[in-house]
Amino acid sequence: MARLVRKFGTALAPATLWLLSVSATFAQPAPQADKGPAKPEAESQTLPAYHHSLFSWEHSLTTQTVGVGDTPQSSNPTYTMGFVAKTRYYLLDDTPGGKHFSLRLDAGLYREFTNSDVTTRRGEWDFSDTDLGSVYGYRFQGAADTDGTILELRPLTLSLPTSRISFDSGRYFAPGALVGVTNVTPWLRGRGPEISSAVRLAVGYKRWFARATVPTNTSLERVRLTPDGRSLPSDELSGSSLIRDQLDFSAAFRLSLGPDVLWSTSAAVAPAWKYDVQEQVDVCGVIATGCVPVQSSPDDSRYLVRTQFSTEVSVRIAKGLSVELGYGNTANQLGPDGRRRNIFYSPDSVFYASVSVFPHELVTGSKQVAQNVAAPPSL
Repeated sequence: MARLVRKFGTALAPATLWLLSVSATFAQPAPQADKGPAKPEAESQTLPAYHHSLFSWEHSLTTQTVGVGDTPQSSNPTYTMGFVAKTRYYLLDDTPGGKHFSLRLDAGLYREFTNSDVTTRRGEWDFSDTDLGSVYGYRFQGAADTDGTILELRPLTLSLPTSRISFDSGRYFAPGALVGVTNVTPWLRGRGPEISSAVRLAVGYKRWFARATVPTNTSLERVRLTPDGRSLPSDELSGSSLIRDQLDFSAAFRLSLGPDVLWSTSAAVAPAWKYDVQEQVDVCGVIATGCVPVQSSPDDSRYLVRTQFSTEVSVRIAKGLSVELGYGNTANQLGPDGRRRNIFYSPDSVFYASVSVFPHELVTGSKQVAQNVAAPPSL
């Protein structure tokens, strides 16, 4: 019996060794195909420091020119073409951290093709007032600039009288400041097209400095009769005093319908206070009985309000190129006829169209443009 067991074990030993070798062979991992050196991941592009700057070619036409609205007492058709630059340069652009600091410049050059009451001759060119500013944006709520709340601080703004009407009236400059809050909310997240909205509330202040309290022009020497009865040359253009202090309460709503369609609406109310005038002036020389004190009217007010409303649709027609169509109204709350005007319409309201170029989209990929949004919009 022992001999039989020894013979059986001797016969099974080679088979056992073969099975062990086969199992070890199949247990080894299969050889990997040679795929060459590993490719590094694509590095994310950074936007240029001037991103979201825009240059526009604008055309505006007053509503009364095309026969829309009330029939004015005096017709004043106006068609204007202009070139507008709204530039930004970011010194701090921390999108993940929600911190941005940029310098802004807004300026425009316009030509009026009709013989309106604003210009002296048909086809005059004129600059708009130039606005400079420093803007700091900080996201204090939310995980991204596309879904959060951003605090906007403009510690210093500066308006320069580069337009003819501001320069000729004797204005120097207007420093100011602004604070605002912008809330960005995405809609239908992951369930449809990219739709988001942004709501912005802001309040600003600026103070104008001028050569005199009333509009003046040093090149004009018109002979006027002074209160004491003497005729002297004067550079005064108007007896109405200039605006000194101005507040600006603004609200804006922006709706993004996908990456290529944008609808925005904004409104603003700007109360202003003019320079004070003398409460009493003695008129002498032209009165046979002597000097007569003339007091200002108790109903005279140095306070006025200017309103603004605009709505527009912007469509991106190509990379870095968009077309805008809109309507806007900017006018004094109290018209020359003494009637109050609503914020939506006045004889000065306009239809406008523009073609805008965004240079940063021409040098960056479309993915980077979509991921990095603009800083809080400006009204």
